[in-house]
Amino acid sequence: MHHSFRLSLLALLGLSTGLVAQTVTLRGRVTDGSAAGCYYCTGFAHVFKYTGTRLQSSTINLNPFMNQDITVTGTWNGTYVNVTSAQLVPESFSLSGSGTIGESFDLNTNGTPGNLAINLVAFGAGLVIPFADLGLQLNPASAVVHGYGLIDGGGEFTSELSVPNVPSLIGLRVFGQGVVLPASGTFYSTNPDAKEVG
Repeated sequence: MHHSFRLSLLALLGLSTGLVAQTVTLRGRVTDGSAAGCYYCTGFAHVFKYTGTRLQSSTINLNPFMNQDITVTGTWNGTYVNVTSAQLVPESFSLSGSGTIGESFDLNTNGTPGNLAINLVAFGAGLVIPFADLGLQLNPASAVVHGYGLIDGGGEFTSELSVPNVPSLIGLRVFGQGVVLPASGTFYSTNPDAKEVG
């Protein structure tokens, strides 16, 4: 069953981040700063694609993970994630579809069939830790829950985001990410993705 509605991410999760360092687990594709639009990120050769979330580590060489999807655990200090562990994972979220005005994007969260998936959409990137170590790489001021439901037998939950036929929306960058609740009961966030309205 497909559900689609607009609900503030802040209202849903009861935002509780502070300015102190927090443990966080994130997924994403590692790239260099220039690929995320940060051409002169001194000391930050590794960021997550689409969001520019900065990654740094004194114990793990992140170079072998370049251009691959990984999950990292580390400490977010408000500027970067100090990575303490990293592991390869498959891509778990994508934005597909034409996304042109009058058409739509599909928000696709992949995971284990039967698990609950929540699709989120925003008009900017950021990093917020709403509770535990769940990390979301979306701007919380514009992030909304777009759809939720169970992951189907094919391992995917999809919700459709209609783009109004309004020419001024052309060039708007749409960000998306999923949250999955597996049978273990511990939420995790997917990799982010982004597309421009055409």
